[in-house]
Amino acid sequence: MHKFTSRLVICICAIVFFNSCKQSPPPDKTYGNKQVDSLITIGKKYPNNNLDSLILTAKKLSNIGASTGNKKALVYGELYTAQYYWLTADHKTAMEIAVKCLSHIQKWNIYNAYPAIYAIMGNLHKENTDYILAFEDADKGLRWARANKDTIGIISLLSLKAMFLHTHGLAAHMPLNDTSINLQLTALKMANAKPAFEQLQVALNDNISQYYFDNADYKNSIAYGERGVALAKKYNKQRSLTYSYIWIGYSWYKLGDKQKGLNYINNALQIAHTLKTPYREMEIHQDLYNFYSHAGDYKEAITQNDRYQQMHDSLRVGMNARQVGELQIKYESSEKDSEIARISHEKRIENRQILIISAITGLFIFFFIILFLQYRIIWHNNRHIKQSNEKKDKALVDIAFIQSHELRKPLASILGLINVIRTSDAAVDQESLDKLEEAGKELDEKIHSIISNINEAE
Repeated sequence: MHKFTSRLVICICAIVFFNSCKQSPPPDKTYGNKQVDSLITIGKKYPNNNLDSLILTAKKLSNIGASTGNKKALVYGELYTAQYYWLTADHKTAMEIAVKCLSHIQKWNIYNAYPAIYAIMGNLHKENTDYILAFEDADKGLRWARANKDTIGIISLLSLKAMFLHTHGLAAHMPLNDTSINLQLTALKMANAKPAFEQLQVALNDNISQYYFDNADYKNSIAYGERGVALAKKYNKQRSLTYSYIWIGYSWYKLGDKQKGLNYINNALQIAHTLKTPYREMEIHQDLYNFYSHAGDYKEAITQNDRYQQMHDSLRVGMNARQVGELQIKYESSEKDSEIARISHEKRIENRQILIISAITGLFIFFFIILFLQYRIIWHNNRHIKQSNEKKDKALVDIAFIQSHELRKPLASILGLINVIRTSDAAVDQESLDKLEEAGKELDEKIHSIISNINEAE
């Protein structure tokens, strides 16, 4: 029996060992995080170059997140997907995904993603001319970039906010109140501080070029535009290149070289078409309409306007504008409702806790009072018993004293008389005298016994 048990234990150990050897090693979390970080870095480069690659990167991140539970991968997968739909002009879908991404950022505390998601949402509102929400999102993103000590985010969002200010000023016909150039130059100074920030100078130079063009300083517009072109080509930022070409083209047109200006704008259109960014194409067709209108070529201006209108209608920009605004408002309202519900729930829990604590405290006080009263009763009873016992003890001592002292005195006299009678010549009943002496001695023994007990007790 002992051998059978030993063999059974050995077999079980062998099976466990074999299975443990067959199991694959646990996943390398460090490698997974490195892969996610690498994909995030790659995704940051695509919006200016290849939108098809951007959505592929987004899907890879989403798949990693879904299969491994990596929250950062899930968030950036959603962020790049929102960016893709924004750049392909599906603003409604972009905002739906952006709102979902923002909720996950808040839920999982992926703080570094806040500036990027607010930049996307701000751009969506700006392109749909909702500047109030655009400014709010730019400010939120800027606050998070500063909180994260994210210099790249700070520079990008300062530039974005400046661009919103400038385009809003143009739309509202308030050029004299335009302070955007101060923000752009501040951001440019920060970007010049380190070589690592050089890529950020592309968008800054483009925005400053636009500012100078809109303020009729065409030479400065061309100068900053050409700096933007050089950096866009250096870092292969094709989408940014379209903006550089537009402001250079407009400026050359204003300086009198119309053909040179037109060439720049047509180059911008070709790049936008290659990048598959229909919204950017639509904007450039509008630029060409303005260009040909000013040049007096009304036939070509009509052609460009028709293309612009066709793309505008196909992209459903008007509907996007309304729906995009509604989406964030609904989201923020639901967030406020959730916050109110959370606070209300916490208040109810707090009230419940206070009630429970109060009840426990009340019960504790109640039991304490009962225990105190019981203690008082027991104390009084014990005191009464003690006093009663003391009285009884005193009475017993008194009785013992009487028995041992006061009774013994007459007894001694009686015994003495018996001896006197025995020695006298008087005629007595000898038998009665013997019995009387015997009773006296017995009583004397009892008195001695009482005295002994009292002495031992003391």
